[in-house]
Parts: sequence; C-alpha cells; structure tokens
Amino acid sequence: MSIMRHGVLCSLLLTLPLAAAARGQWSNDPASNLVIVDRSGEQVQTKVVPTADGGCYISWFDNSTGGYDVYLQRLSAAGVEQWATGGVLVADRGFSSTQDYGLAVDTAGNALLTFRDDSGANIEGGNTQITAAKVAADGTLLWGMGGVQVTATSDFVAAPKIAGTSDGNVVVAWTQNADVVAHKLDADGVPFWGSAVTLAPSSGSFSASDLQAADDGTAIVSFIQSPGGAGARHLWAQKLAAADGASLWPAAHVKVYDDPSGSLQFGNFPTFLHDGAGGGVFAWYTSSPSLQCRAQRILADGSEAFAHNGVEASTDGSRLRVNPSVAWSASSEEIFLFWTELNSQQSQFGLYGQKLDAVGARQWSASGKELLPVASVEISQVRALPWHDGAVVAWAETVAFGNQPLHASRVDGAGDFLWKPTIADLATSATSTSRLAAASSVAGFAIFAWSDGVAGGDDVLAQNLQPDGTLGGAGNIGLFVDGFESGDAAAWSSSVP
Repeated sequence: MSIMRHGVLCSLLLTLPLAAAARGQWSNDPASNLVIVDRSGEQVQTKVVPTADGGCYISWFDNSTGGYDVYLQRLSAAGVEQWATGGVLVADRGFSSTQDYGLAVDTAGNALLTFRDDSGANIEGGNTQITAAKVAADGTLLWGMGGVQVTATSDFVAAPKIAGTSDGNVVVAWTQNADVVAHKLDADGVPFWGSAVTLAPSSGSFSASDLQAADDGTAIVSFIQSPGGAGARHLWAQKLAAADGASLWPAAHVKVYDDPSGSLQFGNFPTFLHDGAGGGVFAWYTSSPSLQCRAQRILADGSEAFAHNGVEASTDGSRLRVNPSVAWSASSEEIFLFWTELNSQQSQFGLYGQKLDAVGARQWSASGKELLPVASVEISQVRALPWHDGAVVAWAETVAFGNQPLHASRVDGAGDFLWKPTIADLATSATSTSRLAAASSVAGFAIFAWSDGVAGGDDVLAQNLQPDGTLGGAGNIGLFVDGFESGDAAAWSSSVP
C-alpha cells in the first residue's frame, strides 16, 4: 500500500465578526464560557487533548462553507488562543455527514489528526480515503494542507483513530470493509512498516473501536467483533509491535468481552485508556442480557487483571446502567467508573460511580456510589477524569428540549464528595450541548469542550475546572498529578465517545 501526500487548492477563510462573549482566556462564569469558534453553520464532534505546557489542542468538524471541514485550535494553560481566531483549517472536505475521527499528540508536542477524506486531486478514483495530518505547536501543517493519504483503495473505509507512539512515530488504525487495518508512519509521514497490517476475522466482521500508544513504540487497537446481522457484538483487542506491526498478543486476539450470552449495544464503539505500563483500561456496556456497565484491565502481556469478561459496575439487578466513562489511577492501579443509572423502564436517570481496586474488587459497595439519585431529568454525556486519589466527573442534564446545562462533581478515594455544594456548574446557558470531551491539564485542572447550540447554531465552547470546583485561572505548571509528571501529556489523553 502506498501513501500519497496531497494538497488542497483552498485558503483559510476569513472568519465572521464574533459575538461579545469572553474570548482569549478561561472564563470564571458558567453562563459565558470560552468561545473557540462561532462561525455560521455547524461545528461538531469536538475533541480535546492536553499539551505539555498545560494547554490543549481542540479539534472539530466545521460545516460553515459546505462540507464538514477539519479544524484545529491550540490554547495555552490560561485559555488563550495560540492561533488565529477560528482555528487552522487542516482539511477542506465535501462530506455532508460525519463519522468519528482521531486526535492525539506526539512526543514532540505536535497535534495528530486522522479522518475520512474526499478532498484533493490524488484521492484514488474519487473514492473516500483515510488521511493523517500533523500540526506543529505554531499551527504549521507539517505534512502539508490536507496531510498524507494513508490508504489507496476502492474499499469502504471508516472511523480512523491515531496515536503518537513513544518512539516518535505515528500509528493510524481504521475499518476497511470487514477488517481492521493499521499503519505506522515516521515523523515525516512516510510509511514505517512498509505496508499496512490487516486484522481479518475468520468469519463475520471487525470494526475499529479505539487506538492508544503503549510501551516501547507499540500500540494497542480495540475493535468490535460481529458475526453480522443481529448476532452478538463483542470487544476484542490486539497489541502491535513497534518495528513491523506484528501481533504481540495471541493470534486469535485478546477477548476483552466475548460472553456468548451477551452483546455490546449496536452502534457503540467503546474507547479505552492506556495504563502507562504497556496495557489498557477498558469500560463498556452491554445491551443483553441486560444494560450493564463493565470494566477490565488488560496487562502489557495481554493477560487479564480481572475475571474474564470484566467486572460488573453494580450488582443491583433492579436497575440498568449505560454509557460508562473510566478514569485510571496509575499510582494505585485503581479504576474509577461513572455511568448513567436507569430505572427498569428506562424512563428515569441518575449518576452513579464505582471504584475497582487492582484486582477488580468493588470498593464503593456492591451497587456503587450515588452521585445523583434516579429521577425524571435525563443524565447523559458522562465524562470521568482521575484526580489525585479520586476522580472528577462531568455530565449533561436535560432540563428541557434544547436546554442541557453541564455540571461536575469531585469525589475522593473513599467516594466522599470534596466540594460544598457537591456540584459545580460548568455551563448554565439554556442551550443544547453535545459531544462533551474532557482532558486533564498537566497544570492541575480539567479541560472540557463541547458543541453548544448558541443562537440556534452549533458552536464550540470550552471551560476549565479547578480542583476546588471553581472556574477560570491558569493552574500550577509543574504539578504532579496521580504519578504523572507535568509534561507527560500523553498520559492525560482525552476520553471521547
């Protein structure tokens, strides 16, 4: 497989005048969050990854000019835009709909993106391809406008993910027909493995779910195994060698979840976290035999830290639970898991959490920690981040149609609330919110970004959150958080649906 470098005959568009909202630093007012972009049209599918200076990269798809283009902005630790207002155009595309894509950071602090691409003269036969891009801290497109084309195929390709490996290179993984395909590029975007690596099922299909860098230049890819039709969907994973992409785990792959009586929800592609020791921390929910959240840690050698098929977050059979978000403490080897709790009719919603110790034992009772009781207000977009010996969790609350404020809470290792009041407001404007993304700054605060239905559109907003539950401020560069030294930005990669 060859990789083509291509350009797009386009220029950065002039942005429209901006509304008089706070811009250029973190806001301390949840009713007026930091505006990242507010052009006409939709700005959607926001992602965020931290940088070594305490700031972050924020990416999104922008449908201002016809077609969902790929954009990127960089913020300092103080929330100050480092590039032109409205961000940098990475790829000018013509798609009228979207799929998932990937955002990461490499060892040199450059932003890495991968996405489906229908732009440029070199797209094979007019077919959609997979493209990767690298953007420097100053906004320079290091692999040119539009990046490098990773595929050259007439096959169906979808939902690519990207990771910056510890050896300074880049791995991209995606779905191609019924297979999962991965390729490694060097720092210049040139193929490192020579040819792509294909993980092909013996029957049914594989679909890429997530990708994370691991130890010694390796990468771990997770994928959905499906027999097709209405059959059960399971979660598998494989670790790819640094030098050639060879499988380092069993040839039949690691079965993170393969209960023959159970299945993942159709259309759900769980993310996972690298554990800082060559393995991964996984969380997912099943649609059968019931709606239930589970978690598992896979060690560097592919073995399971917990019982096969993972640990159930709660043993309470009277209720259901969905959409988990996981936070990982490398120093204590503990997992913090938060989710939406449902009544049996799925008409009421709450917010619950659980802590699992190093061997998977539940620490916050058999039924977990109640943060919000099950009630009529819908709880969604749950996002968890590790914080010292505990965790911070954020969520959306649907007060009414088009009115979804964002809130957060913090608990310690015992599950006790650390703020009074126990809930902090992140965003309180009576607007819709979607695709909440979260990351931990090495400056000691949390970063959130989302699409917001401001003025009838979909703009990208962002907000920081301090350890004491307040907003604004720049944090403390050099802080050690949960065993990760400041500067290890890869250890704080975002948790994105």
